[in-house]
Parts: sequence; C-alpha cells; structure tokens
Amino acid sequence: MSERRGWAITRTGRIDLAAQSRYGWRMTDPTSLPNFMPSAPDAGPNGAPVSDAPVRDRILDVLKGLGIEASIDGDGDLEFAIVDDQGTSTTLFARVAEGDLALVRFFGQWQLAEPVSSDRNERLARCNDLTMQLNIVKLSLVQESLVVSAEHVVTPNADLDILVPLSVNHILQSVGFFFQSWLPIDDAPAGTPGDA
Repeated sequence: MSERRGWAITRTGRIDLAAQSRYGWRMTDPTSLPNFMPSAPDAGPNGAPVSDAPVRDRILDVLKGLGIEASIDGDGDLEFAIVDDQGTSTTLFARVAEGDLALVRFFGQWQLAEPVSSDRNERLARCNDLTMQLNIVKLSLVQESLVVSAEHVVTPNADLDILVPLSVNHILQSVGFFFQSWLPIDDAPAGTPGDA
C-alpha cells in the first residue's frame, strides 16, 4: 500500500527507482498510452468535401484575385510569377504547413552577381543588417543565391487579402535594397536603408 494515497502497489517487474523516489510510484509504460489521431475536418457546406490544404487554397484565391497566375509544384508549394513594369518576371513560392494554426512562408531566391561582394562574410553581414532593419522579411544566403522569405502564422480569421500582397511587396523591396546597398553611394537611389 502506498502510504501517500492508499493505493495498492504490486512489486512485479522492474521498478524505475529514480521515478519511484521522485513520484512515489512506478512510471507508466509509454507504449501503453493510446494513439490519438488528429481530428479530421468536418464536411463543408451542403456536405461538400473539405480541402486538405484550406490555407493554401485561400492564398491561391487571393493571388488569382490579384491577377497573378499560380500553380502547385511537385512539393505542394504555390509557385507564382510577379512581373514588374519593365516586364521582368520574378518567381516566388508560398509553402504552407496546414494545421490548427497554419504557417505560411513566402520566399524566392536570386543569383548573386556584381556589384555584390564575393566575400561571403560581407554578404552575410549585409543580410544580417537588412534583416535587422526591415520588418517581416529575413534575408539569408544559400551558396551563391540570396534567399528572402516572409513567414506568418495564419489564424482562421487572418485577412489574407492584406497579408499576401504585403508579404510579396516586402520581399521584392528587400531584394532591391540588398542589391542597391552594394552600389557606390553616388549611384544608389534615394530611399535605400541607411540613408539619412
């Protein structure tokens, strides 16, 4: 009998002495715990099937509403192209981790070339400086490419009509700031971070 609770404790099998001294009884065998399956979403209105990727589908709808063609690539990411005023196309991606609170990462990558320094430490320092100065976006290096991302927790009531274009604009502006920051001061356009 346990003196603390009045429960009968049988002394069969191996006893975890550390657990017994800490808790006063044997530890539960973790393999004996039930497996809890994630809850399946309820059916949609009128019994319509519910998407396995509701946040990704909402982002796809927002992109289509902005007149941006998007497709789902082999990894399940949204792939879309932004065309600027000069007709230059930039491919971006949106990766969504679905769940009760979904996570979305908008990202793209750009090859590094002149006037960007060839010194990796200078490149990393510049990425760090801009990441610290800017909101929402992170700049990083992967081999000879600049990777810029914006990550968000997407609640069920999140306004994706604001979040999607805001993220895309911040990414593209950050890329511009990064490349402009390597230009000599006389050549850099006004508005570059670090200007007085």
